[in-house]
Amino acid sequence: MTDQPRQEYDIEEIKRRLPFVELMVIEGIEMRRSGANYVACCPFHGERSPSFTVHAARPTHGHCYGCGWDGDIFDFWQARHDVGLGGALSSLASLASVPAFIRSGNKSTRHKVPQMTERADERQEKPPLPRMRALKKEEIVALAKLRELSAEGVAAAAEARRVGFCMWPQFQDRHEGGAWRPFHDAGGCWVVTDGERSVAQFRRLDGRAFIAADGHEIKAWTKGSPRWPLGAAEMGDRAAVLLVEGGADMLAAYHFLWMFRRLDRVAVVSMLGGSSRISEAALPYFRRKRVRIMMDEDLPKAVPGHPEKPPVYPGREAAARWTEQLSDAGAAVETFSLDGLTRNDGERVKDLNDLAVVDESAWLDGELKAAFFDFDF
Repeated sequence: MTDQPRQEYDIEEIKRRLPFVELMVIEGIEMRRSGANYVACCPFHGERSPSFTVHAARPTHGHCYGCGWDGDIFDFWQARHDVGLGGALSSLASLASVPAFIRSGNKSTRHKVPQMTERADERQEKPPLPRMRALKKEEIVALAKLRELSAEGVAAAAEARRVGFCMWPQFQDRHEGGAWRPFHDAGGCWVVTDGERSVAQFRRLDGRAFIAADGHEIKAWTKGSPRWPLGAAEMGDRAAVLLVEGGADMLAAYHFLWMFRRLDRVAVVSMLGGSSRISEAALPYFRRKRVRIMMDEDLPKAVPGHPEKPPVYPGREAAARWTEQLSDAGAAVETFSLDGLTRNDGERVKDLNDLAVVDESAWLDGELKAAFFDFDF
């Protein structure tokens, strides 16, 4: 019997927290009020006049008077995304911020995750997050252009619910029951996260920095624990894993794996920062996986207060730290260096996102291409 962690969900709690109308908005489907009900053009057949209805008396149910489609939010997700009930449960639980129950191996006991533990490196409680929605086509194109990636690769990450859209910064209004409210200077952002919703990172879609109250610039806002590796719980039965550092490199991984038609065989996992250890709660998901760490080649940094010591290489130190953890967890691990490569603009390649702007003759053949195919180690 497999010892891969299995997840279960509180279906009624998901329905309570995620009404059908809100799910439609998250999916980018415009709904308008019609009396006490809400209507929209049906997402399952072409029409000009809205016939898809969510009745006030059944807020978790939808019905189309045109094509006859009828179902709850789980039926809707399965039909729209061509997934099974398990996939729908996982995705909708994450959107509703409903924690899963986890069961490992043949153990009969179960406990809610995430949970507070006495171990410092265990996953913390999920952070409160504002509602996010799917990226629209024009936003996918804008993000791809910003990161110099293919729109198809970014679309694949969006389809996997690993990147979405949100207005940010926001704050929780205590006078409105904790509802999220955008600040006056909030702008459109791309957000990287995963189904666990243990951590999310927000960056401006126009490429500019956030300006803090004291005037200094902030490249990205992170909510939650950066120890949680994005995508760890969603690897499924794929034995091969690309582990990268940062949201941009996560998009680049989708870019290359889409290009090489490997997304069905290679899972993408991302750590949001190289200074953290991998959460102990995530390590069981890596057991018996073959993990290739696409190492960041950061410039060396001096040790603060110790000029006599040799400089440190943050990307290499992160790779060494994660290799030790994953190996102890039962994974086969290999690191891959991009050192020595040059971008088309003459700058050195520091990470996987930089590799996307290297002359394609360098990676269409040979060792670079093998990094996305050869996991026999």
